[in-house]
Amino acid sequence: MLTIDRLRLQLPKHLRERAGDIARLVADELAALPVSSDLRLERLMIQPVEVHPQAGDREVARAVAMAIHAGICNHVR
Repeated sequence: MLTIDRLRLQLPKHLRERAGDIARLVADELAALPVSSDLRLERLMIQPVEVHPQAGDREVARAVAMAIHAGICNHVR
């Protein structure tokens, strides 16, 4: 199980009003991804995620979740 105490997203201006919805969708996407070991991270920073300017909230959330998951997996190795 993955627990995130605080999620801070820095979104471009055109997505900021949708930040709450995107954050909830990121949580949904992360819940569906496998986490195979116990790990506690004080902070995980990921590189900026690029999505198409017309991407919907789910697409943005999926890209962010995949980047977070990759960052977690890199710490486990």
